[in-house]
Amino acid sequence: MLPIDKMAETEVSLRIAFFLIEQGLTVSDVKVAIDGAQIKTEQTVHFPIIDFLNSYGWTKISNENSWQGVYTNQQWQPHIQIHSFPGRGDITATLQSGQTLRVESKKGPLAKSKSSQEYPLIREALGQLLTIEKVGDKDILAVAIPYSDKFEALAKRWREAPLIQRFGIRILTVNRENKVDGFE
Repeated sequence: MLPIDKMAETEVSLRIAFFLIEQGLTVSDVKVAIDGAQIKTEQTVHFPIIDFLNSYGWTKISNENSWQGVYTNQQWQPHIQIHSFPGRGDITATLQSGQTLRVESKKGPLAKSKSSQEYPLIREALGQLLTIEKVGDKDILAVAIPYSDKFEALAKRWREAPLIQRFGIRILTVNRENKVDGFE
């Protein structure tokens, strides 16, 4: 069961992948980079990735024991490829336009809290986006964060920032219904 008050980075990334596929925006498999420590450390499971994917109809094509690999869904094409290669973006996909989308995802709170985690989380995602090792001239760059009132207010304000606009960086918010704002 997912916590009601926060969304893990893995969940944000997978929900963006679902959105891209369900909306028919991608012509290639959606590649999702996930650090193993986001899934499990020693005996502690941080995110039940296989159960989560299965609950949305995604099943692993290969029978390997690892959670990494290619997942398919009878209702949707293309596939989701899950790997742990850093430096390319948390999510990469070739869009219908022929451009490559590169997204850095961040976890975060879904409800208002006393501490303002949202501000540094978006800044961290922007910093990671700026240090991706390989970016093409026509790539679309984005950060993805959970939808909450605070995240959405910051995203709306920062989408108007001069350098965000100049470089065409998108700030995406995603909710638990796989609705994404800011992709347009």
